[in-house]
Amino acid sequence: MDVFRSVFALIHEREFIGRLRWPVAANLAAFVATMLLGWLWLAPAFQSWFDGQRAVSAHDGPAIWLVTSWLLLGAPLLDLIAGRAQEPLRLATEQHMLHGSTGGPTPATTPRWRERIVMLVAAVAALPLALGLALVPWVGLPLVVVLGAAVPAIVWFEPPMAARGIDLRHRLLLLRHNRWRALGVGFGLQFAAAVPFVNVLGLAPVATIAATSSYLHFDKRVDGPSAV
Repeated sequence: MDVFRSVFALIHEREFIGRLRWPVAANLAAFVATMLLGWLWLAPAFQSWFDGQRAVSAHDGPAIWLVTSWLLLGAPLLDLIAGRAQEPLRLATEQHMLHGSTGGPTPATTPRWRERIVMLVAAVAALPLALGLALVPWVGLPLVVVLGAAVPAIVWFEPPMAARGIDLRHRLLLLRHNRWRALGVGFGLQFAAAVPFVNVLGLAPVATIAATSSYLHFDKRVDGPSAV
């Protein structure tokens, strides 16, 4: 529901009027680049691998691997390319929900671009395991879908937490403490990624608004620094 509400807020709430040009343009560039990466590079590589192995799953295996690759790499790639342009939407979301107050700027000691690269590298490192898991009958794909909900949760909940100086360990603790809400946002973003125009124009903006508003509703009673 956080994701669905974010779609309507993006269109109708006055706080976002005039702030959509760069977030939407950045999302368009990032989404198109990610899709081209998949179809022009990953798809032929996957098809060639299955053909060479003469695998029984050669017919649907490449498609399964493309979906798996999107579930793991889509959010980190979008955030790496378009994440910085979404910052005005995070601030607008907090101003809307906190009546003018925000979490403040990201601390200079933790540059966001480094964390974006680290997250993408971690997702790439986990991809071979996920590709193998996706081919396990019956249980493989459902587990990959759950993993594909966890990855965007970690990625898109990071900005409002980083703006409050919360380190990676305590971010993960907060996400685990609020795992069902975080996973719900992740599943909702998977659905949004399949909706035409929302995916091409608004996936990163919607993810930013949904994760920020959802974070503000988190139960923050965990050990660690203040997470308001």
